[in-house]
Amino acid sequence: MKKPQTVTLFLFDDFQLLDAFGPLQMFGLLPDLYHTQTISVDGKAILSQQHVSITPQLSFSDTFSSDILLIPGGSGIKSVIDDPTVLFWLKRIAPTQELICSVCTGSALLANAGLLNYCQATTNKKQFHWVKELGHHVDCQSSARWVRDSNIFTASGCSSGLDMALAIIAYQFGDNVARKVAVEAEYLWQNDPDDDPFAPLHIVN
Repeated sequence: MKKPQTVTLFLFDDFQLLDAFGPLQMFGLLPDLYHTQTISVDGKAILSQQHVSITPQLSFSDTFSSDILLIPGGSGIKSVIDDPTVLFWLKRIAPTQELICSVCTGSALLANAGLLNYCQATTNKKQFHWVKELGHHVDCQSSARWVRDSNIFTASGCSSGLDMALAIIAYQFGDNVARKVAVEAEYLWQNDPDDDPFAPLHIVN
């Protein structure tokens, strides 16, 4: 059986709560299979876009193990995508991760770090062109709820992170496990990655 996975959530000021803790809720319902931890640049308290204060467990200077890296979106992503400290850390840690995943505009950080070059991906539908411009030949999927390209998962808008997390659980431990988690959470899983019900609300070319 696959070893338990450690999910590391990167936090920054003005991150989107649902992007971050929606997926962690799903992983957290399987404590024997997933461990979760939070990290920021300096480990100091972070204020979310919804004005909720979170104190991360780790900072970039700490030594830690991780299997899955999760990058949320939020208005604060524009403040970190060009931060040399963040980019250096991300480029260093990415090759050590079994999976790398983002929700909403978190994909912008992956794109700017070059991790989405020549990859299929998705993001918040309103930010498609911005994310494509940050990387090289990023093939954004306009109707996707989430996308997996090799070991990188990217999710569309905020709530799609829950669907992506369940898809990751299914990918690693099987559909039956993911479906049990969805039932326990009383969540209606959008399990078709190519069908985002919100895509028709946005015109993306």
